[in-house]
Amino acid sequence: MKNKVIILSALFIIASIVWGQCDFNSDGQLDSLDIEGELNCILEGCFDESQCDFNGDGYLDIFDICATVDCMISNCWQGEDLSVLHSSIVFKDIPAGTFTMGEAETNYQGPPGSYDAYIHTVVLSSFQMSETEINNEQYAHFLNGAYYNGLVEVQLETNPGPNMGDILVYGTSAAPDEYGGMAIYNLSGSRVMKDHDNADGDSDPFTGEIEPENPLNIAYIGYDELDEANEWFYVKNPADPEDFDWQELTNYYNYTNVSHQEDMSILLNDYNNWEELADYPNNLPTLSEVSHWPATFIKWFGAKAFTLFYDGIDLPTEAQWEYAAQGGTGYIYATADGNVHGDGTSANWNYLEEHPARGHVLDVQLNEPNPFGLYNMAGNVWEWIEDWYSSDFYITTDGATDPVNTTDTGFKVRRGGSWNYHQATLKSSARAEDEQFKGNDHFGFRIVQNN
Repeated sequence: MKNKVIILSALFIIASIVWGQCDFNSDGQLDSLDIEGELNCILEGCFDESQCDFNGDGYLDIFDICATVDCMISNCWQGEDLSVLHSSIVFKDIPAGTFTMGEAETNYQGPPGSYDAYIHTVVLSSFQMSETEINNEQYAHFLNGAYYNGLVEVQLETNPGPNMGDILVYGTSAAPDEYGGMAIYNLSGSRVMKDHDNADGDSDPFTGEIEPENPLNIAYIGYDELDEANEWFYVKNPADPEDFDWQELTNYYNYTNVSHQEDMSILLNDYNNWEELADYPNNLPTLSEVSHWPATFIKWFGAKAFTLFYDGIDLPTEAQWEYAAQGGTGYIYATADGNVHGDGTSANWNYLEEHPARGHVLDVQLNEPNPFGLYNMAGNVWEWIEDWYSSDFYITTDGATDPVNTTDTGFKVRRGGSWNYHQATLKSSARAEDEQFKGNDHFGFRIVQNN
């Protein structure tokens, strides 16, 4: 009888963890961070009877910590289901409504002669939008699901171009036509290196002396083809030298006077210029922090691939995005209260007007949400949109219901500005465009569900 009780207790412990308890940081893994979370919870008296009380005695104690350790050793943990959206993705209801889209040309702050935000009225059905941009943890989860189903593969790019020599994730021949054979994510993505100040006066950012960006502007999703736990793609740890060699990553060459040609005669290094690398590794962001940074180096194909993998998921249309950005109150800026503060507290943008900006992406739940409960509609990363870009699309859609531009123009819309852009891009009405194969350290996306 005693052995039977022990066996039943062990089964109960394992079942409790398998059901999803005790993953304190909700990263889909059971590890030392969760044990630390349990200890802190015990010390702070935060136990709410919902996590880690495996014996059901109403207390969080050493028994429960031992159960967690046993589960880690026996590998009883079952993480996220690869066939469904990551459980941390939260949607907010956006009600149906009629709203004014665009802005008057007199208020336009884009480049001269580029006005494209013609005022018009749009009617929208209700929908749901993810409260945040898709983060590294969530995108790695998608990549694992797509890889498991044979929809993506990893290749070294050998063709001439900006990604030559990089390791890219591609859609396979079995993937949907929208991204089959196309690069969707750059595993080798690193900071943009340009002549930002145009000191040589030739208006070519890929000649002359480079002003380096922050080295933390890098791809945080790694790949291990030998993984046996269906976690081939994972979020890399900034403090793990096997994931990042920051000394090497801060090596660089200036350009010659020939565009994109590096001057290989002098190797430069700016490791000591960044406070994040001082006192290594103590000033670096943690694994938990970068897991919740927005996934960057996402090409439009990569954002679309994410939506096609899950039932009922789409990229937002321009109209949906602008309506949500206005917060139901006609906000001029896509911030929590419609205002932009000059100290960076309203959004993650280049408020210091640095060239280049010295910052980087931050948590997808940075600052306060807007009235619809959405975070970072302004700044952090540009967000890919479903529509093809057309400068005069607004002119032809006055009074339209749920408009979306399906005519291929060669450019997809992106919205919201980013950590390294200026204030005008934070406007709810600000439009931008890029080719589908683009996507560097300030490109990301969020998703919608249409009712």
